[in-house]
Amino acid sequence: MANIESVINWFRAREGRVTYDMTYPGRLGDKSYDCSSAVYYALIEAGFLPKGTGIGSTESLYALEGSLLQRISRSEVQRGDIFISGGKGTSAGANGHTGVFVSNSRIIHCNHGSNGISETSTEGGWMGGPPNDFYRLKGVTPEKPEEKKGEITMQCLYIKPTSGGATGIFYFNGYDTVHVPNMDTVKILKQIYKDNNGKDIPEYTWTAKEPWYARLEQVAPNRK
Repeated sequence: MANIESVINWFRAREGRVTYDMTYPGRLGDKSYDCSSAVYYALIEAGFLPKGTGIGSTESLYALEGSLLQRISRSEVQRGDIFISGGKGTSAGANGHTGVFVSNSRIIHCNHGSNGISETSTEGGWMGGPPNDFYRLKGVTPEKPEEKKGEITMQCLYIKPTSGGATGIFYFNGYDTVHVPNMDTVKILKQIYKDNNGKDIPEYTWTAKEPWYARLEQVAPNRK
């Protein structure tokens, strides 16, 4: 059965181990690929395309809209979705790019910038384009992170009283508590947690009248 994680795993198995090559036969593996050939090989191995399917380009990926690929909006993007950049009819050669989302803000792709397969941000021009188009593999619902079985983590952010009647923001990473010095740090902690878990990090505000922070800090053995 076709599996989204198998698509991502194809890339992971070659991350940092192959080079980028747009020429023939270099783009056909197994030591080098370009962006679209990597996506094709991953889709074939994962069962979304039949074995023996010709290794196409961004233009032939665009042509799969309606049969294999269902167009979605940027805000709908989830793990396992695919981006194609450059626009239908204008993405040939170096004008186009493609890869697979590992989260809403991270992609894994074969790219010239890292001379191979790597995971990068979606920002900074890594997706190529514009235009950028976004697709979900038809008939597949990506697994929601909260439905995955595995380790349950205990991270949270909390506000508590500090000296002089002020309050401070603290981060509990499951083992220790750390004071968060500024809102930029809070922002990146929230983003990382959401990218990894698919939901917002829990946040609490505790006062001296309800000092639950003291109980939490008691289970942080490394706190000084």
